[in-house]
Amino acid sequence: MKKDIKTYVAVMIAVTTLVLGIYIGYATQRSTGSEASFGRYDNNSKMNAIWGLVSRHYVDPLDADTVMDKVYTAILSTLDPHSSYLSCEMLRKSQETLRGNFEGVGIVLRVINDTVCVAQVIPDGPSQRAGVEAGDRILTVDGICVSGVGMPSDSVVNLLRGRRRSIADIKLLRLSDNSLRNYKVKRDVIASPSLTYSGMVNASTGYIHLGRFAETSHDEFCTAIKQLKSKGMKKLILDLRGNGGGLLSAAIDICDELLPGREMIVYTEGYHERRRNVHSSPGGLFCEGNLVVMIDEYSASASEIVAGAIQDNDRGVIVGRRSFGKGLVQQQFELPDQSAILLTISRYYTPSGRCIQRPYNKGTDEYYNDFLDQIMNEYGGDTLLSQVTDSTPYFTTKGRTVYGGGGILPDHIVHYKSDPNIAYYNMLLSKAMIANFVVDYVSLNGKDLKKNYPTEEAFVTQYTLPHATAEALYNYAEQKGLHRDNDGIRAYGKEIAARLKAEMAQMLYSNGAFYAVMLPFDNEIQEAMNL
Repeated sequence: MKKDIKTYVAVMIAVTTLVLGIYIGYATQRSTGSEASFGRYDNNSKMNAIWGLVSRHYVDPLDADTVMDKVYTAILSTLDPHSSYLSCEMLRKSQETLRGNFEGVGIVLRVINDTVCVAQVIPDGPSQRAGVEAGDRILTVDGICVSGVGMPSDSVVNLLRGRRRSIADIKLLRLSDNSLRNYKVKRDVIASPSLTYSGMVNASTGYIHLGRFAETSHDEFCTAIKQLKSKGMKKLILDLRGNGGGLLSAAIDICDELLPGREMIVYTEGYHERRRNVHSSPGGLFCEGNLVVMIDEYSASASEIVAGAIQDNDRGVIVGRRSFGKGLVQQQFELPDQSAILLTISRYYTPSGRCIQRPYNKGTDEYYNDFLDQIMNEYGGDTLLSQVTDSTPYFTTKGRTVYGGGGILPDHIVHYKSDPNIAYYNMLLSKAMIANFVVDYVSLNGKDLKKNYPTEEAFVTQYTLPHATAEALYNYAEQKGLHRDNDGIRAYGKEIAARLKAEMAQMLYSNGAFYAVMLPFDNEIQEAMNL
């Protein structure tokens, strides 16, 4: 079982590394033009000489831009794990992520067995208005074949995205009636909210899940707080699990809504950067009332700023597992060719003086290997305190001892489950068996489900998963090579059924419907509520 877990975690490491590369904590200012130049050094002539020799004598033809992009990346990688080079395309995607919107057709894709499937149609987006449905198979985009040809999903996304008001000519197959259909979809600006879900989990407790810190995060957060307070919220669970960070300014603004006035939120300092103290201002939307902030090993950067500020000011309880440990702040310097570098300019410190950056003096590989070891040790039930790399004690405003180095250590630790019966459920998730099965199921049954449950609320509150549908999932997984585990099904059948229903709800209605279904089955949320 541990081998399976380690394989799964290794995959997640790759994903998380990518996420951390995009959602890093930006300083609030940007620099462009001559300020971003490197100056004149003798090393420039050496670089030119090396490139001249390579371009004239290398055995194979070379693309100069590709080679030089790798050179820039290598240079920055010698500094720290988060200073990086962004090509024009990478910069565009990063800006879209942080901006909170993009221009496209408004669908979420899933590639299954080399077939491009519509996993979700954004409500009131251009594809929904045109008639595209969840579960449709996309065959061509603007006459270019995208299914059955091994096209990477990123390439399909690039074909579908484009300038607002431009037309995407999409040919697709609808399995429910086995028909071929053509849609001309007028592209538009698609909102990409950073706040994934908010709602009441009981009569007095509100819940907010924030997926990243973007330009729109503060406004989304304030809107959610006001709505929850209107429903009677007296206590709040802020879920930052899996949140890899984003804009430093967004983290500060959200802390400002949670802390009383004149409390330290964070301070930053670097060799070329003077210390900058940031304090809260009076009038926050939720600066009184019980507060729990949930974090895990994938919570990083801006998420850790929020958790650290709440913990050090004794404003609430931190629940979960030790966070990633990224205490470096990057500034974006745009280059003349519309590429950019993200350069670490300072470290941030929590109000008690902690720098929670995990060590990186042994190189980037060791940096992420240490992260993998952390997860494996936590899964094995080792005490998280033994993993803290800085044993220097720091003190909260009420005198509690906290530690820096290698992430935020929660006040209440939630370990991984060690029940061997959970392995089957985990494998269904990690091998995407449930998600892929639901795409096929909705393709054939989605129209009937929407007819019987016309609203998201009706589906969440009234739909009960038939036993036959769960059995169909187990048979599907068996056919794909995952042997049925009856002990695992007996132990976690309710959770599996809930996940099936949640995936259906997400495909048919919205991302929020997924959380509405799954929250009652989230043991970590239940622990947070008990606190």
